[in-house]
Amino acid sequence: MLVINYGILHYKLRLSPLKFIRRDLSSRKQRRAVYLSPRMKIFHRFRLRVIFQNISNYLVLFVGIIFANLLLMFGLLLPSALDHYQLEIQNNMLAKYQYMLSMPVSVMGGSNKLESMLDMLLFAHDAETDNEDAEEFSAYSLNTLPTKYKSEEVTLYGVHDDSKYIDVDFSDGVYISKAYADKFLLKPGDSITLKEKYEDDEYTFKISGIYDYNGSLCIFMPQEELNQTFDLGDDYFSGYFSNTEINSEITDIDSSYIGSVIDLDALTKISRQLNVSMGSMMGMVNLFAVAIYMILIYLLSKIIIEKNAQSISMTKILGYTNGEISRLYILSTSIVIVLCLLISLPIETTIMEVLFREMMLQSISGWIALWIDPMIYVQMFVIGLVTYAVVALLEYRKIRKVPMGEALKNAE
Repeated sequence: MLVINYGILHYKLRLSPLKFIRRDLSSRKQRRAVYLSPRMKIFHRFRLRVIFQNISNYLVLFVGIIFANLLLMFGLLLPSALDHYQLEIQNNMLAKYQYMLSMPVSVMGGSNKLESMLDMLLFAHDAETDNEDAEEFSAYSLNTLPTKYKSEEVTLYGVHDDSKYIDVDFSDGVYISKAYADKFLLKPGDSITLKEKYEDDEYTFKISGIYDYNGSLCIFMPQEELNQTFDLGDDYFSGYFSNTEINSEITDIDSSYIGSVIDLDALTKISRQLNVSMGSMMGMVNLFAVAIYMILIYLLSKIIIEKNAQSISMTKILGYTNGEISRLYILSTSIVIVLCLLISLPIETTIMEVLFREMMLQSISGWIALWIDPMIYVQMFVIGLVTYAVVALLEYRKIRKVPMGEALKNAE
């Protein structure tokens, strides 16, 4: 502020005293007015003159509206985006329940191979179920390669070719979840490289397609291929897909072998945490955005009215009423406000896509895609108009207070 004030004062004080007396604070020559057709009504031409004379103020107003509406858009869209994410998860689950089995330590890392094989056979026998709804799958975890963002854990699912839960064709390669594709901007035909979490071994896979699943970052491949790739054994499996709850149907598996259960509650945990931690703050963000918007419009409108105080006073002398004068000055600003609100919406959407994506990349594991409810645009436009209506009332009061003597006092 000190630098700006010093620069403006240094520039303006170079003008001659005569220019200050005449209130001509510009060192540039007077530009020729923009030609307007005389066929236009006098009020229309007057409003256009007001807009052209204050174009720099309206440009600042446009930038301010974009900034304020970005805050307002974020405050309105985050709760709806989280609700939409939870609804998508519910509609696109792999299965209502994923039972991840917990293997005994002797199976995974025993020094005696014969003992490990026997423990594996015992585990396979005890972990079997007669429930027709349950389907075996293999699972393995790898990590994405380090980038400027933190490394992400990716779950690899090995499923049966005739799976009733995951209907894909693995003839050309692996499938990745939609969440994985959206987060890393991947498409069919691309290759991805993953590594072991605590080792240097790397694995490269070619993407055959994208599976409509947003619950996690994961890869789907044939169970036989996964078991061979990671040397897990031909009969290895690590969990069940099922649409029935373990307490009601799958009762023939020792509960000690059930390591974890992935259900709707587990998949929406991140979104619910974000809703609890940030959802209550969105009201404050919205109020702050409206306050910035209102203050900015009020200050710029006030500048425009004060700048034209002499003209307003002259029109009063000529017999124009306060209502007619308001139609000249306030309506001009109203037209600009409406245009700024409409033009700013696609710009704000583009900026928000970049900001939201960057926020999700840096703040969470997994992925929550941006979703903007069309009603948000309506709400933003209505809030902008209502807020300006309040400012317009304040402007009208200011116009009423401009005295007729202002024009006579400053007459040259």
